[in-house]
Amino acid sequence: MTPEKWVLEIYLSHSLISRLEFDNVPALRTAVVENRGRMFIVKAPAHATAADRITLLDLRAQGFDIAIGPPA
Repeated sequence: MTPEKWVLEIYLSHSLISRLEFDNVPALRTAVVENRGRMFIVKAPAHATAADRITLLDLRAQGFDIAIGPPA
């Protein structure tokens, strides 16, 4: 995993089923929406902005089970 990228871990029944890397938040958001009903841990890169974090909080507010983990 590279620290410059967003890392998304996707879980089903508390078992890790996929770990993906993204260059940007819109691509990460798309992956979350496409995997509705799963649990997620997102690890943000050092360059994450306040707007990026708000996007993650908005997804949580929409009912997605997202935990924000330690930096990638």
